[in-house]
Amino acid sequence: MDVFAVAGGDGAGKTTTALNLAVALRDAGSYAAILDADLSGNVSSALDVSYAATLEAVVDGDARARDAVADVELSTDSLPESDLAAYNKALAADRTQFRAGAAQEEPSTDEDEPDIDTLPVVAGFENRADHTGTDPETLADVLENFVMAYDVLVVDTGNGPASQSPTIDIADGTITVATPDPAKMEAAREDVRACTSAGTKLMGCVVNRAGEKTSISEVTDSVGAEAFGVIPEDARTAALEPVFFSVPGSPAANAYGRLADKALSWDGASALVGQTSADGGDDPDPTSGRDESDGTDDDDSGGFLSGLLGDD
Repeated sequence: MDVFAVAGGDGAGKTTTALNLAVALRDAGSYAAILDADLSGNVSSALDVSYAATLEAVVDGDARARDAVADVELSTDSLPESDLAAYNKALAADRTQFRAGAAQEEPSTDEDEPDIDTLPVVAGFENRADHTGTDPETLADVLENFVMAYDVLVVDTGNGPASQSPTIDIADGTITVATPDPAKMEAAREDVRACTSAGTKLMGCVVNRAGEKTSISEVTDSVGAEAFGVIPEDARTAALEPVFFSVPGSPAANAYGRLADKALSWDGASALVGQTSADGGDDPDPTSGRDESDGTDDDDSGGFLSGLLGDD
């Protein structure tokens, strides 16, 4: 089982990214689940999930691992028609939406494929203090209970710095989410330092809420990590999440689909830009290994189109 941690500053969109990534992974044929690392986060509230137990109880030996899992049935029946209509109207008026690529293929109906209408959600800890105080090795032992059930566990690291989450220490790879906002980029940069300190491989940076004028290279250079995905800014509401399920074929849904494909094909290589010391004392060098141009090139190699469509 691969464990992918999704980190980022508060409000950067890590919960939305983790949620849509998990659903997109299942659509791609991977038996994926999502771990709401601390229940003061947003996954459980967004999906209105209740559990028989939490991972905290499992760690303490008071519950079985299965008791901390809720299989959430996703449905479009309860989507607010006004929200959906407004979103589709906004998409129709968006002249740049063609940049998001082709529509997603219909999910497979093979019996051996995971059901995209169902998303297993693992309850984390009741509060941030219990979450951050958990021994990483103990948490790793508990998560071994899910190895036979899931191919991938996507972890929403919850509120607060990723450096405080023991999931960073045990993850196979970490994705940091940033928006073009300076505060969110700085928080993502702290995630880079945390991954380096914990010895966790950084999969890359997901640039969220990218607009037409967003320079992907400016964001990733500031964060100190290569782009792993780009999610376009759009008019969707929380009620439409996960948008990959509720509005398949939309630009954001397509972007999450590509993010899942990249996660499944990730070769384990670190996406750090430059070098960072093991103790996190040195910042990544944004210019290491890059062509030192004067920045006057008139192509859009670092812009929205390049980052959104990817290098493939």
